[in-house]
Amino acid sequence: MGLSEVYDLSDPLSIERYAKRLIGKTLMDVLDPQVVNSIRTIRNNRARGSFGDILERHFFDIHPDNRSGLPDFDRAGVELKSTPMRRRGTRLVAKERMVLSMIDYMGLPAETWERSSFLLKNRRLLTVFYMHEDGKAVIEYRIRVVGLWEFPGDDLKIIRDDWSKIQAKVREGRADEISEGDTNYLGACTKGRNAESNWRQQPFSNRKAKGRAFSLKASYVNSMIERMVGRGDAEPLENKLVKDPSDLQDRTLEDLVLERFEPFLGKTTDEIARDLGISAKKHAKNFNDLITKAILKVKDRMIEFEKADIMVKSIVLETSGKLKENVSFPAFDYAEIVNEIDWDSSKIKGMFDRKFFLVVYQKRPADVRVLRKVMFWTLPIKDLLEVKKVWLATRKAIREGRYDDLPKISDNSVSHIRPHGRNALDIVPTPDGGVTMRRCFWLNAKYIERQIGGTAWSDYDESKPGSYDKGVIVQRTIDLYE
Repeated sequence: MGLSEVYDLSDPLSIERYAKRLIGKTLMDVLDPQVVNSIRTIRNNRARGSFGDILERHFFDIHPDNRSGLPDFDRAGVELKSTPMRRRGTRLVAKERMVLSMIDYMGLPAETWERSSFLLKNRRLLTVFYMHEDGKAVIEYRIRVVGLWEFPGDDLKIIRDDWSKIQAKVREGRADEISEGDTNYLGACTKGRNAESNWRQQPFSNRKAKGRAFSLKASYVNSMIERMVGRGDAEPLENKLVKDPSDLQDRTLEDLVLERFEPFLGKTTDEIARDLGISAKKHAKNFNDLITKAILKVKDRMIEFEKADIMVKSIVLETSGKLKENVSFPAFDYAEIVNEIDWDSSKIKGMFDRKFFLVVYQKRPADVRVLRKVMFWTLPIKDLLEVKKVWLATRKAIREGRYDDLPKISDNSVSHIRPHGRNALDIVPTPDGGVTMRRCFWLNAKYIERQIGGTAWSDYDESKPGSYDKGVIVQRTIDLYE
């Protein structure tokens, strides 16, 4: 029976109804037994036997090699995307980003958003989410969530801005400098390994760039899953930075955030708390977090930051402009690091190759703290490579069982490994069956000082505040003083 006899190829809702037959089933349940047997004979079922490939070819009768540049269901304007999920507590979350379409470095500079190849292919998605389970063949993965997805208006504006940032780097001959931290919802992920065949020519530069694809970040895909399972049909306005579509009329998400902080720069935390009605004591552990949320006009969460995987860090400079404390990250799993295939797919790279929002306070005499600066910041590529060196050295030491010989702060100018437990008794298992201290990656205090541009308080002339400087895309800054 052909597809046209099962559903209307030009009707998105008809295609969706047919696709929803998959819910609760595996590919083994819905495919012809002869097809299942032929798939089982494929020794490497991650090649032609990948989940998405089997779904396209044998359930929908789509042959993607023949549809370059067009949506899979071109008459309906629908692109098919299948993505693995896993369970985190009571939630279903994406196992990885959702890869959309390859970036054509040579063609992208001449495109406009409205007629872009990205929008043509990905405006409307038919999403199929399945549960990934180690040890099972892909045809045994159970499908849990299926449905059409169209980007909400606010999200589409942010995605458009992300697309424009990627396009701008390609136009500047810097496709080789594209970073996951450049953008919010729409990323530009690397495709393939580091083989020479994966490096491509780019316009306006003699340097080659890694092949990349447009992709939705896993954090954004999580929000899609929440909406589709009915938990987030209406994202609570009290937790959204964008209160109204007009908030993004002539500005980006970053612009909106920086503008909300601008009136509070140079004020003490006591003054800000009084202005915003914050009753918590200034030495409370969550005091800085309360200030950030109050300034951004959210109550409990920052939904757009969650969807963009933006990490908020509060930094407190001494009166000298020095940073006393190194900056910590979540503790790592020793076995996970050892088993990671490569740097590009590692959890540690994902932890650092992202956008950060730094809220910088500075101490003044008499235990007074002033909101000194706020900035969106991304690790420069050369510094991310320094973190890679720490990751490689850490992985080597773990494999050799040298748990007390991990990279120290004196070994690297950017990052190091230190304990991250409550005390010496806070221990975790090791790959060789033993136990050792809980540890994490840290960014060196002196490195962060250089990125922030800390200045001694005594150098300021408070009667002559400088102009505001929003910096550049990679490191956008509002600074009270020049």
